[in-house]
Amino acid sequence: MKLNCVNIPTQQPEAMRDFYALVLDAPWCGDHGGPNRYEIPAENVTVVVQRVATPPVVHPEGCGLEWIVEDVEKEYRRLVAAGLQPLAPPETLPWGWRFFALKDPDENNPDIVQVPEHQ
Repeated sequence: MKLNCVNIPTQQPEAMRDFYALVLDAPWCGDHGGPNRYEIPAENVTVVVQRVATPPVVHPEGCGLEWIVEDVEKEYRRLVAAGLQPLAPPETLPWGWRFFALKDPDENNPDIVQVPEHQ
């Protein structure tokens, strides 16, 4: 079994679409699945941003989504240069992973992670 799609409900689909297209460095498509629905390809999975009528509840401690990258510092510099403000610079977790966290327009907490080669 393989994950194909992750849906993110939101009341501000354009802001969320633009945020995730920037983070994922990928184009978005809005002509599939109806109005106020955007698809952003993320390598082996598609992130879908969809307008909903009721505000989604976001747990303040939840990561939500996590992307593994080859060079976390490079991604950090790219996103800062593009105008995003990560919550803190990259740091190393006790188990060796390096990461930094973001806040999307809905206050979700996506993480950008680099896993050491030996893991």
